[in-house]
Amino acid sequence: MFGAGPLAVAVAFFAAGAAALTQAMLSRATIPFFFSQIAGALVLTLVAALTPLLAMTSIPGGDSIRPSVIVASGVVLMLAGLTVVGAAQDAIDGFALTATGRILELTTQTLGVVLGILAGLQTARVLGQTMEPPSAALPLGPVPLQFVGAALIAIAVAVFNGAGLRIVVVSAILSVVAWLGFLAASGIGLEIAAASGIGAFAGSFVGVLAAYRLHVPAVAITTAAILPMVPGAAVFRGLLGIVESGDDPQIMLEGFGTLAAAGVTGVSLAVGASLGIYLGQPVRASLGSVVRGRARLRR
Repeated sequence: MFGAGPLAVAVAFFAAGAAALTQAMLSRATIPFFFSQIAGALVLTLVAALTPLLAMTSIPGGDSIRPSVIVASGVVLMLAGLTVVGAAQDAIDGFALTATGRILELTTQTLGVVLGILAGLQTARVLGQTMEPPSAALPLGPVPLQFVGAALIAIAVAVFNGAGLRIVVVSAILSVVAWLGFLAASGIGLEIAAASGIGAFAGSFVGVLAAYRLHVPAVAITTAAILPMVPGAAVFRGLLGIVESGDDPQIMLEGFGTLAAAGVTGVSLAVGASLGIYLGQPVRASLGSVVRGRARLRR
């Protein structure tokens, strides 16, 4: 989705695989998930911090890899997309107790990722592999590749959660719908947070209707559809700015501002997805009654 070359994609796959393997080993050792999040993010960040060393080799494209892309690609795997949607939906529906529990779980998981990234950045700094904070958001690649990337993310999430072929296909289609809504909203001048909310709304609304017709769980396919819009790159960019700010308060403030914007985007995704599910259910019920009425008339 960021227009990275084949080498960067391979490195990102390796980094994410190393982080996932680390988490799996810690889970087998019955280590609490909070520490698994820290370890996974630490491994991911260290691999990304070492990618500039590829420029010293003769591998084509080794000098053009952006570490921010590597971390953003892997962080998406560890950010709690399903928990965000579930917590927002419970809060909107008035289930305060379950919403509070899910928000606490979300905070713990996200804090683990943040601490892991910070530890990885500090370790890389000790090793002499500092990363300069990017001055702007990571630019997206060509639009066709954006749709391909969104579909691949949704497919991977569905497969990771043990979904069947039908849910995998529906998740891929809904991710394209959601990303189309995001691009359309961005095209008319809306900010990333607002555009992400509209994209999440489009994906979840269509997802509720598709779930009824195809007899698949709506929350599962909705989560897979909105995950490509999770602000993993913004989270890393903000943390990187804070760590590498040194004595420059301007860079530190920009880092905190980027983190705040990422948080707003996450809330916008949750609200958009919950609103799509909330409005899609009565529409789905109305369409169902129309279909049943026509069937009775035909009989």
